[in-house]
Amino acid sequence: MTSTTIHSTTTWFATVSSSPLLQIFLVCTAAAFIGLFYFLRRFGLAWTMHRWPSTRGRVLQAEMRRGKKKSSDGSLLYDPVLRYSYAVGDRVFESSSFTHRAVSNAANLATQFISRVQKGAEVPVYYHPANPAEAVVKPMPWQGSAIGAAFCAFMLAIFIVRLLSA
Repeated sequence: MTSTTIHSTTTWFATVSSSPLLQIFLVCTAAAFIGLFYFLRRFGLAWTMHRWPSTRGRVLQAEMRRGKKKSSDGSLLYDPVLRYSYAVGDRVFESSSFTHRAVSNAANLATQFISRVQKGAEVPVYYHPANPAEAVVKPMPWQGSAIGAAFCAFMLAIFIVRLLSA
């Protein structure tokens, strides 16, 4: 590095350290970068799940079971219980996964699904091609992750342009 590069870098850090607004932009840039990374990983996982092969499965159990958690008024909450079997090739599997564990409202989605399906019903099952024992009834949605990634990328671009022009 030349002395000019060191001087301009030192000047930039001095400018940022003396300006609370630029410090906020620096923190927001870091947050946008972390958010972009997070949403891109979720999008990649969701996109991959939507490309998993599917087969037909049979519901073995679909019910609401009293759980151990309590609501704010002290009443016991119910948990969705779903079990299904499916075949891939000549192997038969059982699973209880409705969707990927990273889906924040998975319990609500499973509850809605259980209210519409009965024991013995046929359901689509999506399974991991390399590990057919890993399966879900509903693949993780990709749209929210795509929107989150696009928003973070947009904000990251704005913050970087602002920081570089300081």
